[in-house]
Amino acid sequence: MVSFPSNDVERYLSNVNQTTEITPYQNLRESQIRLAEIKGAFSHDEDVVCSLLTVSRDTALPYHALSYCWGPRTEFGKGSIKLDVGGNRVRWPVTPTLEMALRRLRSTDEHTRLLIWVDAICINQSDEQEKGEQVQEMRLVYQNAAEVSVWLGPEDDDCLLAWTLMNDIEDCHGDLAAIREFIHPIREKEFEALKAVFRREYFWRIWVVQEVACARNAVVYCGSMSMPWSSLLNVGNTLENIRTTLQMDNFLDRVTTQSMLMNGSPNILKTTNSSIMPFSETEAPPLLDLLRTHMSKGSTVPHDKVYGLVGISSDRVSFGKIDYERSPRATFIHTAHHIISTTHKLNAICIKQNGDNYFNLPSWVPDWERRSLYPRRRVKLLHIRQPPFTASQTKLARVSFTNDKEVMIADGFIIDTIIAAGQTFFVEGPKINIIPALKAFHNWFTLFVNHIGIEGLDIFPRTLCGGAWDLQYSNFGPDSPQQLTVFFDLLQKLLPGLLLHGVPLPAPAVNQDHEIAPEVLEARQRAIVASASTRMHAKRLVISRTRLAGLAPQAAEEGDHIVVLLGCDFPVVMRNMGSYWTLIGEVYVDGIMYGEAMDGLHSGKYKEQGFTIR
Repeated sequence: MVSFPSNDVERYLSNVNQTTEITPYQNLRESQIRLAEIKGAFSHDEDVVCSLLTVSRDTALPYHALSYCWGPRTEFGKGSIKLDVGGNRVRWPVTPTLEMALRRLRSTDEHTRLLIWVDAICINQSDEQEKGEQVQEMRLVYQNAAEVSVWLGPEDDDCLLAWTLMNDIEDCHGDLAAIREFIHPIREKEFEALKAVFRREYFWRIWVVQEVACARNAVVYCGSMSMPWSSLLNVGNTLENIRTTLQMDNFLDRVTTQSMLMNGSPNILKTTNSSIMPFSETEAPPLLDLLRTHMSKGSTVPHDKVYGLVGISSDRVSFGKIDYERSPRATFIHTAHHIISTTHKLNAICIKQNGDNYFNLPSWVPDWERRSLYPRRRVKLLHIRQPPFTASQTKLARVSFTNDKEVMIADGFIIDTIIAAGQTFFVEGPKINIIPALKAFHNWFTLFVNHIGIEGLDIFPRTLCGGAWDLQYSNFGPDSPQQLTVFFDLLQKLLPGLLLHGVPLPAPAVNQDHEIAPEVLEARQRAIVASASTRMHAKRLVISRTRLAGLAPQAAEEGDHIVVLLGCDFPVVMRNMGSYWTLIGEVYVDGIMYGEAMDGLHSGKYKEQGFTIR
C-alpha cells in the first residue's frame, strides 16, 4: 500500500504539471473509493490510458485490486501512464513496476476496460488525511474485489523454470511419493529457480500480507504466466511436507535453499497456519502476533510496518486512528502502549531486532522498521520456542506510564547480576560457513566451564540455543548427547588448535548408519551447526554471580541485572542508570523459564520492586 512520503509525490508532480489546478482528485466522502478504469490496448507497447471513477466501497461493480511492490523511491517517476484529468490527458508518473503490471493486466480488446484499484493512483498520495482514512478500511477494498491481482514482476529464465516445476507439483494432486521423485539432481536448476522466485521482493513487502489475506480470489502473475494463489500456496505446503527429502538429498549442504523452499514465498505471508482460507474478522490474530510473525517484511514508510497489519488484527477497532501525520517514533510508542494496555502483558517490550536506536525510542518500545546492523539475518526471539515460556507464570503486568508515554514503570524483581560475558556472535555471509559459529561455541564453552564447571554440562546445550535445539536439520532428540559432539567433531577436524586441554569432552558422534559416507555425515553435521547458529545470532553467553547461565542480547554487559517483570513471559536484562533503568532485551536463563523464580519471590528469596524504564 502507501509507500512514498507525500512530500516526495508533491515535489515530483509539481515539476511535471507546473500547475496545482491539474488534479484528478476530488474529496472522497465516507465509504467512497476511486477505481482506475484502464483502456484496453491491442498492442503491449501502447501507452497505458486510464481515468478515475469514484464509487461506493460496497459497489456492485466487479473490479480487480492490485497487489504489487512499489520498488525503491528512486524508481518513482521512471514509469508513466496517461491519465484523464479535467478533460485533458496528462502523463502521470508511476513506478516502472506499476506500469508493467497495468500493461500486463489490461485487456487486449480495445473496447474492453479494466476496473482496478491501485493504491498509487486511487489514493491521493499528497493528502495525509485521505491516506489514513483509506488505509483504515483498506481490507474491505481487497475483500470486495472480484480478483486480487498479484504482480510478481516480469518473467525471466528462473520464472519459466519455476513455473514448470510448480505446475508439475500441482499435477501430482498431493501424491507425496510422486513429488519426491522430483527431488533429483536433474531438476536441481528448477528448484534453484523456484527459490529465486520465492525470494522476489514482492514476498518481503508488509502490505501484501493484508492484501492476500483478504482476497476471496487471488491470481498470481509473473510476466505472461499466471496461476491461482491457492495453487502457489499448495506448492509451498507440499514442499513443507517433503522437508525430510529436501534435507537429506540435493540441498543437504545448502541451508538457505532448504529454508527458502520449505518456509518461503506464500508461507511467509500467512496470517495464521490455516490462512489458505480468506481473512475472517472473528478469527483475526492479535496485532502483536502479526507484528512478530512479519518482522522481516519491509516498508518504505516506517509507519506501515504497523499500519499494514492493524486492519487484519483483532486490534483494528481498539488501536485507534491510522495517522500518517504522526511521526514513526510516536507511532511505535503508541503501538507499544496500546499492546501493553490491552493485553496486560509485557511480551512486546522484548522485541529487539535492530542493533541501533535510529528513532531514539524509549528502551521498552520496539522498533518495528526492518533495519539492522546485520540485515541479512533476523534475530531469533524467545517467543518461537515450544512449549512457550512462562517466566512470570500467569501474573498480569502491573504498569503505569507518564503522561507523555515516554516512561514505563513496571513491577518485578532482580534475579541476579551478570559477572561474565562471552563474545558476541553474528551470522555473516552464507550460513554454511560454520567457522565463526565454531569459534563462538568454543569461546562460550570455555566461559561456561571456567565459571560453572563440567558437572553442569547438561545446561550448556539448552542455553546455547535459547532452550530449544533447532531440529530442522537434525534427527537428534532434544536431550541427545550428540548435540555437543557435532560441534566438537567439527572443531577437531577444522580448528583442532582450539580444543580445551584437560577438559573431558563428549564422545565422538557414532555413524550408526554405516552406509552413510563420511562426507555425507560431515555435511549433515555442518547443516546442524548452521541451524544452531541462527539461534546464536546477535547473542552472547552470560554467567551470573550465582552461576546461572544465560543466552543474552549482544548489548548485555557485566554488571547488568537479570530481571523478571510481572506479566512478561521472558526474563530480561536491565541496566541500572541511577535514576532509571534501561531495558537491554530478553534473556534465556536455564532454570527460571517456566516460573521457577516466582516461587523464589513468594518464599522471600527475591524482593519485588518498581522499575522506572525509559
